[in-house]
Amino acid sequence: MAFACATALSACGGSGGNLILSGAVSGLAKDGLVLSNGSSTVAVANGATSFAFTDLIGNNTNYNVAVQTQPTGAVCSVTGGAGQSSNYNVTTVLVTCVTDQYTLGGSATGPGAAGLILLNGKDSVRPIPDSTAGTYKFTFSGTVGDGSPYGVTILPSSNPANNCVVSNGVGTMVKPGVSNVAVSCS
Repeated sequence: MAFACATALSACGGSGGNLILSGAVSGLAKDGLVLSNGSSTVAVANGATSFAFTDLIGNNTNYNVAVQTQPTGAVCSVTGGAGQSSNYNVTTVLVTCVTDQYTLGGSATGPGAAGLILLNGKDSVRPIPDSTAGTYKFTFSGTVGDGSPYGVTILPSSNPANNCVVSNGVGTMVKPGVSNVAVSCS
């Protein structure tokens, strides 16, 4: 009878164990996350809220869930990933991911650049004078997540003559950030 039970468990892909090692995932918005527990690994899909290793663990077995491969454009960490199993499935591991954040900025030139207010979503910035005459620099205080869209516009009330135009103001954020948004005023 014991042989039949052991054979049935090993056929399920386990290593003689009968407990599931799993947990929750928070903030994963990128591809490429791989978790490990010893030699066992599990790839976690973009947007997943949970994970489970296919290899079962035994009772009174040490486990140590770690990030084997970070997702591209994000950093994930494990909380509660190490311990020893008891008589129950392990479900208390938490993986928290944070998408890399980068700055968005550029320059403004021309006679109307001094009074402009630029917008990216709810974030706003006033270009400040640069050392080059007639040139103003700006960097939004809020960052943009890797792979996230951005769209720089001009607050209409700061450009009443409609004489300023934004170039390179729409795109998808990439590493190391975007610093070539150009505002030209005539």
